[in-house]
Amino acid sequence: MNGDGDGEEDGEGARRKRRRLTTPLSSSLLPQEFHPSSTPSPTITHQIPLRPTPPPLGFFQHHLDTANTPLQIQNLLTRWPATTTNPWSSPSYLLSKTHFGTRLVPIELGKSYTMEDWSQKIMPFREFLKTYILSPDADESSYPGYLAQHSLFSQIPSLRADILTPDYCYTTPPPAPPGVRAHPLEGPIVNAWFGPAGTVSPLHTDPYANILCQVLGRKYVRLYPPSESERLFPRGVEGGGVDMSNTSRVDMDAEGGGVEVEEWERFQGARYLEGVLRAGEGLFIPAGWWHYVRSLDTSFSVSFWWN
Repeated sequence: MNGDGDGEEDGEGARRKRRRLTTPLSSSLLPQEFHPSSTPSPTITHQIPLRPTPPPLGFFQHHLDTANTPLQIQNLLTRWPATTTNPWSSPSYLLSKTHFGTRLVPIELGKSYTMEDWSQKIMPFREFLKTYILSPDADESSYPGYLAQHSLFSQIPSLRADILTPDYCYTTPPPAPPGVRAHPLEGPIVNAWFGPAGTVSPLHTDPYANILCQVLGRKYVRLYPPSESERLFPRGVEGGGVDMSNTSRVDMDAEGGGVEVEEWERFQGARYLEGVLRAGEGLFIPAGWWHYVRSLDTSFSVSFWWN
């Protein structure tokens, strides 16, 4: 009897949940803008080099040819419609560009892809917006939902018109570091990253040069050079033959990094740069540099990979 009763209760609970999630978002109830969080910016002790204005292409190419280190570029997005005439800070605008939120998008659920309880789910954009951005509930969003590394702009070309590919993506970066496999690209790979405060990209490395452009909100970023790889304890090949060698075993959000004491002490000795990326800014991340990213606010970023 208990089993039958529980089944009926679960079914009714599921129906209530579906009704709650599929209730249309009323434009009159939407905030004009996404609200910033009260999370303070962390104290920065090893600031990424800052450029107050976008450097000329010649300067940037010379930087690639010589130092090839990260740069935080302020005022990079001043001509983007997404930050001016077509503001992505407006929930109503984003809904209007996603067929009133009916477009389906892939959402990552869980702290990060390195955790056992991590999963993915396809849902309408409006459901993602309502559940994980505008009114997250503790029972449904114990972990944030993240629209991460998604080719949103090939799916919704009208949003692609709101962004401009940085000219730096047409410079020539150095080859990827030894041991990093990178296929030649015909043009930049453009991805969207949209989620609430608290979303995390664990410490990892990518095979391409990257300009990470911050349209909305703040992100804390920490970067380690390839020369520190041994102190970061890459994962290697894991269950099912999945190569996770581009991801660190160190969990930067866990006490002691989730590793052995000796490993944590070695990690603590690794050299790094850090900064808070704010709306309108771009961050150059060289190929092979390790990076950890955490959203401090509701955040919308666009990444441009090239080689």
